Amino acid sequence: MIQSDNGLYRLEKTDIKHLAQAAAEAFKDDPLTLYLLQGNTQKARRLPMVFEYYAALGIKYGQAYASSPNMEAVSVWFDAPVRISLLQLISCGFPVKNLWCGFNYFQRDMQLNNLCDKMRDQLYPFSNKYLALLAVAPKHRSKGLASKVVRPILAELDRNNITSYLETQNLQNVNMYRHWGYEEIGSFSIPLGNISLHAMLRKNRKDQYGGNSSSISLQTE
Repeated sequence: MIQSDNGLYRLEKTDIKHLAQAAAEAFKDDPLTLYLLQGNTQKARRLPMVFEYYAALGIKYGQAYASSPNMEAVSVWFDAPVRISLLQLISCGFPVKNLWCGFNYFQRDMQLNNLCDKMRDQLYPFSNKYLALLAVAPKHRSKGLASKVVRPILAELDRNNITSYLETQNLQNVNMYRHWGYEEIGSFSIPLGNISLHAMLRKNRKDQYGGNSSSISLQTE
């Protein structure tokens, strides 16, 4: 872990396990995680192993930042469109680590990832900085730490006229992202989980297009 010019801590390969543990703790009670686990609390203890895969992806092929060496808050970004080869996925632990919470979890997770990819391709298939993960430890919430690991990156994007895209399933987070300049441009629903995923775009200063602004709805069983 090294401190970068923007005051954040840039995560390295040696931080993969720590990032995975921090993300698993932050998302263990998230509605989307509960949907993927289907209420299996025993398998919830295995979440850090699943998140090791995503942590490795973010650190190896994206940019991952923390608020401090203690990782009270973390953000993971990719240069999009994201193009990661099968060999690169395997190098991060696919599919072994993804299966750690069981085949049903793996199947739902892959289906969700495919839907997110489809929504991104339809709504904004242009170059952007994709905010793939934003996590704040439960005991450190409401302290402004999410802003701490996001705003410096957004300031850098503004300086370079770069658009940013994200998805969130939390309506409370939609308002937070709007405060940072993101606008909702689409959504899709997961009927069995009673969850809606919201796609949001933060335009760069020169962007006059902004993708397909009409909302779409994708369904998954």
